Amino acid sequence: MPWFKGNIHTHTTNSDGDSSPDHVSKWYKKNNYDFLVLSDHNHLTILDEDKKVPKKWPLLIPGEEITIREIDSKPAALHINGIGINKVIMPGAYENNIDAINDIVDKIKEQNGLSSINHPNYQWWLTSEDIKHSGDTWAFEVFNGHMSANNDGSLYSMSTEEIWDDVLSHGKLIYGVATDDSHHFNEEFSANRSNPGRGWLMVNANKLSQENIINAMRSGQFYSSSGVKFSKLELSKNRINVKIEIEDSSKKSKYTIKIIHNNGLTFFEDENDQIDMQINGAKNYYRLVVISSDGTKAWSQPIFL
Repeated sequence: MPWFKGNIHTHTTNSDGDSSPDHVSKWYKKNNYDFLVLSDHNHLTILDEDKKVPKKWPLLIPGEEITIREIDSKPAALHINGIGINKVIMPGAYENNIDAINDIVDKIKEQNGLSSINHPNYQWWLTSEDIKHSGDTWAFEVFNGHMSANNDGSLYSMSTEEIWDDVLSHGKLIYGVATDDSHHFNEEFSANRSNPGRGWLMVNANKLSQENIINAMRSGQFYSSSGVKFSKLELSKNRINVKIEIEDSSKKSKYTIKIIHNNGLTFFEDENDQIDMQINGAKNYYRLVVISSDGTKAWSQPIFL
């Protein structure tokens, strides 16, 4: 099956982005994205289908970033994406994070959509305990390209990968997605701007349609990336066979391949651009992360054993 590149978290002038939905969608088309979710805050941005061939936009899957700004009568920063929904979901009043997550996830499920918890370390609002003890969320952002996402955590606060492993070690399946959370398409592209092109999904689906992309994502048939690509990705409960796609050999990038299992421990680590090995001895689950010497990564979805 083919691989399709897409972003599921971006903003337009319908919320706090600096560019129109048409301009944003054209940027992703120009940069070879196959599908896109325009996820404005508490707003469902729908563009009329483009009948032209070739089309000027990627496949547009409707979505919304349900944004909860108050919990227990105090300012909050809990954001959850609803992907593939067709009606706006407005947040209610909540006493705590878990109640809020459960309510929003249930409302997304009612529309047969996918729920994704966004940037858990933004304003340090969410913890792994919130995710572990709330309902079954489809995914969370292991990487968010916004400059305030705090993906790497701190000395006393978990990184997003540590949050992921803590939840997985608890026995709860949740997928990890990479997004750019883009807001800024005009003027400068820099580290202090929320620009596009920083994180995406590669989805293995039968064909490019909303139904096929949603179904593939729902079942974990995708990997997440901030730059690293795979030319081969075969994962099972017994074996892993992976090869990294070298797009520019002149860069002479080096790749560290890590297999992570129970409690976030490293089961295997090597500097290489491919591995083919048995994974006998891994406990509870495993996931793969590839780290390029240029600072970008790719993350597989977890396999429970």
